[in-house]
Amino acid sequence: LIPFGVLTAAAACAEPRPSMSSFIDKLVFPAPSPTYGKDAFKKHLCFIPWNEAVSPERVEDERYADGIPCIWLPAPRAAGVILFCHGNAEDLGMCFPFVRHMRDQFKMNVLAVEYPGYGLLHGVATSSEAALKEVALTAFRFILDELKVAYEQIILFGRSVGSGPTVYLASRFPVGGLILVAAFASVREAAKALIGNFVTHVLDERFPNIALIGNVSCPTLFIHGEKDSLVPPSHSIALFKQCRARKLLITPPGMEHNTNLFTDAQYLAVPAINFFGLPGYQQDSPPTMPSRYFEDGRQEFLMRKASRRKQKGDTSTDSSPWFYFCGCPTSRTRPKDGMQHIDRPNYEWDSERSAIPEDQAITASELSARRNNALDAAVEQKVPGLDSLGGWQDDGGVHDFREEEIHTEPPIMKT
Repeated sequence: LIPFGVLTAAAACAEPRPSMSSFIDKLVFPAPSPTYGKDAFKKHLCFIPWNEAVSPERVEDERYADGIPCIWLPAPRAAGVILFCHGNAEDLGMCFPFVRHMRDQFKMNVLAVEYPGYGLLHGVATSSEAALKEVALTAFRFILDELKVAYEQIILFGRSVGSGPTVYLASRFPVGGLILVAAFASVREAAKALIGNFVTHVLDERFPNIALIGNVSCPTLFIHGEKDSLVPPSHSIALFKQCRARKLLITPPGMEHNTNLFTDAQYLAVPAINFFGLPGYQQDSPPTMPSRYFEDGRQEFLMRKASRRKQKGDTSTDSSPWFYFCGCPTSRTRPKDGMQHIDRPNYEWDSERSAIPEDQAITASELSARRNNALDAAVEQKVPGLDSLGGWQDDGGVHDFREEEIHTEPPIMKT
């Protein structure tokens, strides 16, 4: 047996392996089974596209064609938007009653973003620090670029592990405000309180909020319950001391880590309304989510892909067997011997066609042979539509998960 002291020293000096890192990610991001589907939350569940500047490898990957699931809750005439990042043990379906109540209390638009590995992204992508930052930054840029909301009209809201991506964004951009609930100084520091110093030696640092909070320049509200046994309130106290912006710390005595924040107006509603002066600015033309983002994201993906091909001048159609089968060759055909040449006026595109050498021209027989070969190739490749053209039948099984079916909504507190 290896002495415990030697094992401790070896663990302290060992480099974390990728397998260990993946294992730790599964512990940090214990995604629940999806609690909602594509038919849930009609008029609220939307899919924003991956940003080419943020996720260039996902933009062209059809596995991510549906986009990032989000919940959009508009407030009448509200100019500002709250970008909400939920905790690590819930998905959008579980936090929907909370964000809807927050919209009603604060009279602000709310965009809640889903994490890779959670909800409708379950099994599509895996959760990690980089993945959470990626979707948060994509949603943030969507608010700026698509919804046309100014920086100062955006409030970032992070709960528990959601404090990581929100502090990351607030340290880089001049947003209007930051709300942190049950935040941690870092994942490693939070792990020490649960599993001790020994195991944390092999942990890579994740979400170093304590190192970034000093770069936050917007008004920041810290809320941490004194009875929080998962992340001690000392984490928020340390973050509060390091924060150099206008700030406020609330530590409700009876609040735990997963306490519903709207069970008592003093937990969140009253401090946030007073600290940020909510609901804030109003306007006659508030941010509106385009209707196309409530539809099938895959169709939007195919349209963007076709548009990019057109912009790049893609001429890859020659490689498709359907190209010649449709009778659309790019090369001109050579007139048969003995046929009378018909004179016609010269057009501006003739100069481009004249650049094709005669030895590359396609005869009528060659074209016919290519069409037959293309048809055979299409059948061998089992191109959809050749085997059967039977009509599609709708079984009428449209299931609408309406908001009224949610019975976990907390009571609305008067403030």
